[in-house]
Amino acid sequence: MFDGARFDVPPVGVKVLRSLAGFEDVSEYQGVSYCDAVRRATAGEELVVKPGSIEVCKWSPAVLGLKSAESEFELSLEPRLEPGVAGIYLARLDRFREGTEPDVVILRGRPAQLNRLAEELGDSALQRKYRGRIGWTALGVGEGGLSWRVMLVHALNYSLNLLIRMKWFDALVKKVFRKESVSKAFEKAAKNAVADMSMCRNSTVVPYVEDAGNISFFCTGGATWGGNSPRNMTSGFPYRLVKGP
Repeated sequence: MFDGARFDVPPVGVKVLRSLAGFEDVSEYQGVSYCDAVRRATAGEELVVKPGSIEVCKWSPAVLGLKSAESEFELSLEPRLEPGVAGIYLARLDRFREGTEPDVVILRGRPAQLNRLAEELGDSALQRKYRGRIGWTALGVGEGGLSWRVMLVHALNYSLNLLIRMKWFDALVKKVFRKESVSKAFEKAAKNAVADMSMCRNSTVVPYVEDAGNISFFCTGGATWGGNSPRNMTSGFPYRLVKGP
């Protein structure tokens, strides 16, 4: 079993299910977002995110293949898993269903920890398609110096980490992002300026479809609903790359 003790946050395994057979007894997630489901799995819960599980976030259902992309907003999100996903099974690696291997492992930790793993695996193990595009990845972003985009992401995440502790702000965020029009406007404003869909797309879908590792800054949802420390970054790696001999 992969040793995740070297990271600040327990690794979470992800299994994309085209059928729920064998997972009928797993608790169904019902809540605000995929990054919130990952947060709960990190705390020790075993969950399946199903179509209809996500009540607020407008990004993750289509990206994760839990519904077909229909609106202009959903069609603009890429890459996406093929629709028809029956569920996304989430559990910490030390609690992952016996006899089942994850497709992807979500790893979060200090930048130095993730960079060290990337160096050990080698550049050929890392995705290249989205390199340099901060919405999708931290790979190739700010090379040769700390760019304004990287500083903006860090400043935003530290601010959100403080604000989300206030009940009124948490309630406001949940209310406004129930509207696709708000999500669409936010997407246009944030695209290529800050990290976007850090847990669902960058740490799950990109590693899955590219069969390669990806490292990402946290997006707004990852920093708020996901409860992630702004000192850390997130990543996703195909399990085959990190499981060891």
